Amino acid sequence: MKIQRTKLATKLGRVFALQVALVSLAVAAGIFVTNTIVDDFLISEALEDEAEHFWALYEENASQSLPNTNNMIGYMADESDLPSLPEPLRQHEPGFLGRVDLGDSKPTLYVSQKSPGVGPRLYLLFASEDVSQLAFLFGILPLSIALLLIYGFSFLTYRLSHQAISPLVQMADYLEGFRFGDFNESAVDLGDLRKIANAEVDVMIDAIDSFAERLDTFIERERIFTRDASHELRTPIAVFKGSLDLLQLNADRPEIDAKAIDRMSRTVADMEGLVGTMLLLARGEEVERREQPTLINDLMPNLIEQLAPLAQSRDLALTSESAGEFWTYVPERVVQILITNLLRNAINYTLEGGVTVSVSGNEFCVTDTGIGMSAEELHQAFEPFYRSDRVRTSNVGHGLGLAIVRRMVDQFDGSLDVQSEEGVGTKICISFPVAVAAKSK
Repeated sequence: MKIQRTKLATKLGRVFALQVALVSLAVAAGIFVTNTIVDDFLISEALEDEAEHFWALYEENASQSLPNTNNMIGYMADESDLPSLPEPLRQHEPGFLGRVDLGDSKPTLYVSQKSPGVGPRLYLLFASEDVSQLAFLFGILPLSIALLLIYGFSFLTYRLSHQAISPLVQMADYLEGFRFGDFNESAVDLGDLRKIANAEVDVMIDAIDSFAERLDTFIERERIFTRDASHELRTPIAVFKGSLDLLQLNADRPEIDAKAIDRMSRTVADMEGLVGTMLLLARGEEVERREQPTLINDLMPNLIEQLAPLAQSRDLALTSESAGEFWTYVPERVVQILITNLLRNAINYTLEGGVTVSVSGNEFCVTDTGIGMSAEELHQAFEPFYRSDRVRTSNVGHGLGLAIVRRMVDQFDGSLDVQSEEGVGTKICISFPVAVAAKSK
């Protein structure tokens, strides 16, 4: 399964977004605290101190004039003189601190009484709107401007950082989308990135170029060896196959010899198919995607006919079913190898019953009534050269068929689903991206 990794540019954007969010939260908290301190603390403290100062002067001089400044005005009245006060002040008891509506303004009112329940009351009105305006001009507004500057500098820093790592991002995107196996092509070409790379990134590009050259040399050496080995193996396999065919013409041969020859014939057939598959995989240009779609249903009759003798030799029924046309851009030769490997594998490990290959609109399946697999065997079945203890003594197969199937399915963006139960059988389904249906031939 391919793991989707977050791109470097996306990570960088998230970091800066988180930074801006945290700074914004801190500045917003500062604005809130500033407003709260000015309105709820400083003004209340000033009014309480002003009231205490007035009562101290009032004790010394009962004719002490009430506060009357640009920002503050005072009233004094006892319970009998309340009608002389402005109407919005009459309803408030001593100790009240809050805004009152005087029509054209909403000052802060503080009601104080020197002795609780006894004596006149002092009503102090403070023009808190002016103070709030000053707090806004000298507190909230500068913090808001600072926040905007932080946004601007953060965006500038992000752009500069993005520009600095842009070669890395482009290189990562290029390497992530690079496809290995293209015939007669260089492994990696990062020449365009050198034009925008800085000194540090240029060193990394040199290192990747060097690594890519060595990797390309290794891949090419492996491809050449596999191709040449496959070609060289074809000749002795053909000799073995021809000799076995001649030996099978002798009808008077003892039964034990006939069984041995039959087993060798099946082994040679397996090796011939395996060598052909290896040769195809070694020549990468033959298994590339193509633009012309393939109708998998048309391939089934020939494949059934090719493997029918093997199924008949084991007294197995080999049938095909179709529930719809399956069009895909996977080359015919690749589909043939996939189905042949699955059918041959199913026949080899089915003792009685039969094998069925079915095609629907988006997948094809091979179902058998064979020995099945346990959960542990199923987990390792697609590993190269894996053979369970139950089948290792049968001398059937080489442990590469399902591994090749997995490799080809992954190469063409397909999916593989396997269901198996010991003693019941196995069902393997392969699906590929569906191509636009072509006209029937």
